[in-house]
Amino acid sequence: MNQPLTTIQKETASAEKPSARSALLVGSLPFSDEKECMTRALDALAPVLFCLPDGEIGEKSPAFPKGNRIAWVVYAIEKITADPANWKLVKTPVRGEDGMATSYDHLQKLKPLRSPAEMPQHVRLGYDDFFRTSYPIFRQLREAYQRPDLKFQLGVPTGFAMGFAFDSQLQWLRYTYAFNTVIAREVNAVLEEAGDDVIVQLEVPPELYAAYLLPKPLLALALKPIRDLLSKIRPGAQIGMHLCLGDFHNHALIHPKTLDKMVVFSNKMVERWPSQHTLVYVHYPLAEGAVPPSLEAGYYAPLKNLKLPPATRLIAGFVHEGRTLAENKQIRDYIEAARGQTVDVATSCGLGRRTPETTANLLKLMAELTV
Repeated sequence: MNQPLTTIQKETASAEKPSARSALLVGSLPFSDEKECMTRALDALAPVLFCLPDGEIGEKSPAFPKGNRIAWVVYAIEKITADPANWKLVKTPVRGEDGMATSYDHLQKLKPLRSPAEMPQHVRLGYDDFFRTSYPIFRQLREAYQRPDLKFQLGVPTGFAMGFAFDSQLQWLRYTYAFNTVIAREVNAVLEEAGDDVIVQLEVPPELYAAYLLPKPLLALALKPIRDLLSKIRPGAQIGMHLCLGDFHNHALIHPKTLDKMVVFSNKMVERWPSQHTLVYVHYPLAEGAVPPSLEAGYYAPLKNLKLPPATRLIAGFVHEGRTLAENKQIRDYIEAARGQTVDVATSCGLGRRTPETTANLLKLMAELTV
């Protein structure tokens, strides 16, 4: 594991001119544990990060040798699968070496044994528990790297994402808001403990997927789970939105031919944003898992139509190992030309499905792209 910066390195870093761009790590990282994830991230990106996730490794076991948090909402689905008192397993998953299902089509299917009204009393996902384990480590590292302004980043799905586990689409819809109640309860526990020191990142692949399926006049329907969850989070929260194309095993759920729908979805989200929360950033995925971002300038032109509050960061999720540094810079420049402003940089999704070697290279690439 890399060591924290020496005193001389810290002094040199603090004396450097700050970057005009920041970087965002979307969530998961493929290192040994949360402490190593945060340390490696800070080694590479400490001067340009404004918030830091813990890397989302979770508990390692023979069933999940790489950790049980490495695959986004699959962690929560596994959590309820292990509760036969409240859930009936009707289809077993096809698992890979990491213990996770091998694809979206091979996830387990479950039948709830409680009503939507009853279910929140019988479900605990544990996002607040992971926070309590990682937050003290984060605070120690923040002090060591002399970044007192750095925020802890907590990523959670909406209740709509839990629908991947349901055997019935009707049940999927009926239980969305029950799971929002559970997720909000755990987010609120985190906010009660850490308040403004936390940015809550909402991750919305199924909502964006629904938006791409819906005609534009009905697209706002895809926002309902997001708005419901936001209404249940205590007022004053700092929220980041991770729009996502899906990245299960580094394979996208959506392959958009244009960014038009994503822009419309984002604009409608901003138009309906609840006044009780601060929208800190919106992250736009511009690569599709293993598929690198387009080298065509015209592909990014719709981004000129994005409407964001003045203080909201635009995070361009384009950084990809399938493009050279020069190509990544070219894509960044296309995006900034479309927007008429500099943008913050990120990959399209979390890096937990990449190898440690590829991730180390991507962290270095992100640092170079903030200059």
